[in-house]
Amino acid sequence: MPQPIRNWYFEPDPVPQECGEADDDDGIAPSLTYLPVASLQRHGARLLNPSDAPAIPGSPQEGWARTPRSTVYRARTLLIPADLLRDNAVVLAINSALAHVGMSIVLPHPDSRQVRSGGPVAEALQRLPRIAGLVPAVPEPGKPALPVVVDAWTALQALRAAADAAVRPGSGTEVEGAVLTTEIVRRIGLEHLLAGSAISPNASTEGNAISGSPSTEGNGATGSGSTGSYVYSGGDTRAPVTVCLRAPARRKPEALGCRRPVVAVLDTGVRAHPWLDVQPDPARKYALDQADGFVMDDPGIQAAIYSEARYAADEQGDHSRLVIGDAWDGPVTADPLVGELNDATGHGTFIAGIVRQAAPDARVLSIRIMHSDDVVYEGDLLCALVLLADRIAAAEAGSMSEMVDVVSLSLGYFDESAADIAYSSGLWQVIQLLLDMGVAVVAAAGNYSTSRRFYPAAFSLQPSPVPVISVGALNPNGSKALFSDGGRWVRAWAAGAAVVSTYPDDVNGSRTPQVRVPAHADGKLLPEAGRPGSREALDPDDYRGGFATWSGTSFAAPLIAAHVAARLLEQAPGQQALSVGQPGKEAATDRTLAALKALGWVSGPRPSRP
Repeated sequence: MPQPIRNWYFEPDPVPQECGEADDDDGIAPSLTYLPVASLQRHGARLLNPSDAPAIPGSPQEGWARTPRSTVYRARTLLIPADLLRDNAVVLAINSALAHVGMSIVLPHPDSRQVRSGGPVAEALQRLPRIAGLVPAVPEPGKPALPVVVDAWTALQALRAAADAAVRPGSGTEVEGAVLTTEIVRRIGLEHLLAGSAISPNASTEGNAISGSPSTEGNGATGSGSTGSYVYSGGDTRAPVTVCLRAPARRKPEALGCRRPVVAVLDTGVRAHPWLDVQPDPARKYALDQADGFVMDDPGIQAAIYSEARYAADEQGDHSRLVIGDAWDGPVTADPLVGELNDATGHGTFIAGIVRQAAPDARVLSIRIMHSDDVVYEGDLLCALVLLADRIAAAEAGSMSEMVDVVSLSLGYFDESAADIAYSSGLWQVIQLLLDMGVAVVAAAGNYSTSRRFYPAAFSLQPSPVPVISVGALNPNGSKALFSDGGRWVRAWAAGAAVVSTYPDDVNGSRTPQVRVPAHADGKLLPEAGRPGSREALDPDDYRGGFATWSGTSFAAPLIAAHVAARLLEQAPGQQALSVGQPGKEAATDRTLAALKALGWVSGPRPSRP
């Protein structure tokens, strides 16, 4: 049955900017990046404040001498390309430069991220950034050890200063034949903290939902008439609902005549829900039907994410790093004494349910990279994407059984320097590899009510054979949601406010109904077996019914991803070249572009502004 109001659409390409035209990210208020102090402390992170950020004078490099934009980054790590870390002379030069600010780097384990594909893709993957730990430098013999504040931004600026000095005659920065050139240092970056793109229930408080002072730093639109309109009982942006529909019908594999398209969801992981074929399992928390269940996982990728993060925490000095231990969404609450649900609990399950509703014949590959408090480490995301790209390259070169067709990313961050990001960002480099292999990448635009570029969604402005699809949120009436980011870089819009989808049916928070009375006035009749023995008001965080309503661009992005996946199964009959079973990156690119065109994607420039 058609929707009363179409709940998604594409916008045409933005008008190309004229030479010398100001970047549309300039002039946007920089104060929109915000995380509660408790979150920063929990994850060993810092807010880069433009007013007190260490600076270097007179850099000839565009962007290096400019005041940075606000961002959130991990204090004790840098992201350094793997090929640089394998070059002993470069590592020596890096540590020589960092010694001036009392720091040095600790290398990652060389074997914690192995690729199995070959050719140009494998070579490119082996050059992508790895986590480099930052620790206090060991003092020279005879000199005292002095306390030092280990800070990644200070370290990065020290490397940039050394690179600047290297281009000046007589600088004396050369170390045993190696020098920190600007080309090397431009490839080194911060490890950003990314946030999920659901409207978070407790994001406006420091600590937990029953303490701290509300803040409006995270969003410029606040109040009962704006983002407050998306809040339910007790200040939560989620609420339990009842759904009276059966799970969307799903055809048998033999009825499809081809493999199922796969949407990779890099998120919190999933929990129990019958629509998703995820069942409780006392032995390993949950069980999946890997053969043909709706949700599957990749134990190899998950183990590599754990191994790399564990090594960084134990051996590279990044002791505040919280390690993702398995594929399942948890813990439900960070504070059992209070029992409030974590901000992102159920996030991945909710997203998988959106794909089930819009593309029931597809499958979801669930990879857990998001902590249940809505935080993602850029290093974990990079590790997951590198291994996902390796899996896809191997599939396209042989059996298509492990192919992934669409990647859905409901997360993002604001970069400190938009001028450098296309060159320096390892995140863009691995996404570009996915696009080159014909994989659609769909990313949430963010919930900050700003046009400031939110990455990875804002990579939509980068040229590529398959576009990055950045998605903003629509209200149920089809209008653009007030909380949604927007700008020339947002290319698609989809339902993202008051969305109904699957929620873990084993989650029940600490809140209780406002009223609870005996089911019968005299209290003598026993309740039916398995039924509560009381009459009560709505319990605001009892999700044992399995469904919820929630808002955010987090839920607009997977709706577009699901439509792309569904369209891949509906290519014109007889066009074998567009079948999801055809191997090779050229075939993948052709069918993805054909699916986007059939859905209404416009690839040419739109008419000039009046």
